[in-house]
Amino acid sequence: MTQRRWLSLVLIALFAGAWSVSLGVLGLWFMMGQHAGLLSNRWVSGSAGLVSIGAAQLVFLACVADRFFPSTHERVRRAMQTLNLATLALGSGVLITASLIASV
Repeated sequence: MTQRRWLSLVLIALFAGAWSVSLGVLGLWFMMGQHAGLLSNRWVSGSAGLVSIGAAQLVFLACVADRFFPSTHERVRRAMQTLNLATLALGSGVLITASLIASV
């Protein structure tokens, strides 16, 4: 592995790892914290946390794990990414629905 390739791999891993951790912490804050306004509804804050944690896992899988382990079995990788995308879609649907109900 050349020095330039190694440096780009490390930089991508650092930035994507920080992005993933910040999304995960934001998701935990949504789920565990006491909020005012629209986020005071448990369905809204819970689904926002679920979406954020799912996004954190997807970012980590797509940006870090795929680069460090490129020979991972294709079915396993696709299954994990599909599961995270389904979590994002379901959480987003619940978040939108709960936000519309809570704002009325």
